[in-house]
Amino acid sequence: NFTFYNCASLTSITLPVNLTSIGEEAFDECANLGVVIFQGPAPTVGNRAFAGLPTSANALVKAGNLSSFGAKFSNWNGLTVDTILTWTTNSGEVTITDCYTVATGELVIPNIIDGNPVTSIGDYAFYNCTSLTSITIPDSVTSIGIKAFYECSSLTSITIPDGVTSIGDSAFEGCTSLTSITIPDGVTSIGNNAFYECSSLTSITIPDGVTSIGDYAFYDCSSLTSITIGNGVTSIRKGAFFGCSSLTSITIPDGVTSIGE
Repeated sequence: NFTFYNCASLTSITLPVNLTSIGEEAFDECANLGVVIFQGPAPTVGNRAFAGLPTSANALVKAGNLSSFGAKFSNWNGLTVDTILTWTTNSGEVTITDCYTVATGELVIPNIIDGNPVTSIGDYAFYNCTSLTSITIPDSVTSIGIKAFYECSSLTSITIPDGVTSIGDSAFEGCTSLTSITIPDGVTSIGNNAFYECSSLTSITIPDGVTSIGDYAFYDCSSLTSITIGNGVTSIRKGAFFGCSSLTSITIPDGVTSIGE
């Protein structure tokens, strides 16, 4: 009870996945608390727990926990409920379209939303989500859009499922904390600027299924010491490995017919 009472400078808070209860007036009179992120399902809530918050205050919840808070955009203990992720559904398939930039820590994207499979990470979906450290993409996803994870500067790890066949332009550009990533065998193309300025990336294996490496795909990946290029690659576009200053050796497959500037 009263734990954060009158913390008038508090603007956002992330509550842990195992939280089961919030006491009376716990956040009462937090006049600038605009975002309350729930990592788990809805806890029990004491009297006036969220009284005195701004009228625009949101409870952000994960898609899989939404039903415990009620319908989307419902009012829950004085907070308007919304999901951390937004999405569209077309022909029974879900595309993740946006993520609140206040999202922090680890994020697991569900494989099913509203009874439909998640098959695509849309263009700009996680653009500038600078506080996310880890993202798990479900096995149902087959494509990652343009600038999908652009400037996710705290992202240290991400799992790309085997079903993904294309990585869009600038998909991971500016992910400066990303230390390693596995490109699945099913990927056939790596877009322009795909890993541009991923300056903490130390090694990369490009599978045999990839036929082309886009313009500036690994530009300024200054920590890269090892690159394995699959035998299926026939084209390495301009600037693909420009600024990879820690790279000591690289083997170009026999099938490569063009190397850009």
